[in-house]
Amino acid sequence: MNPTPLSPPSPEADLPQDLSPRARVIAVVVWASFLASCAGTLFFFAFIAPVDLIGEEPQSGFMDHLSVYTLGFIGFWCVGALASAVALYLVRTPPGAPPTEPNIG
Repeated sequence: MNPTPLSPPSPEADLPQDLSPRARVIAVVVWASFLASCAGTLFFFAFIAPVDLIGEEPQSGFMDHLSVYTLGFIGFWCVGALASAVALYLVRTPPGAPPTEPNIG
């Protein structure tokens, strides 16, 4: 039995699809805010220990040192996402234009 030769796969099949403009904007905001959150968490907790925020003996078992680090990171990430989104909006909005949805394309 002689197998039929298979055609080689097309080169376009292995290439990733390009992101839509909206997905690209979201990716930029999320990545920039993630990096800002990493730096903010690093500097904030370099000077302020979680013990200073929750005390030596927490009142409940809910808050421990890891929880404080986690909540700080998520808080910095939210602030960074808001700042990145506002900066992107201001860059994409022409001067004197009414406040509408920015031109993503």
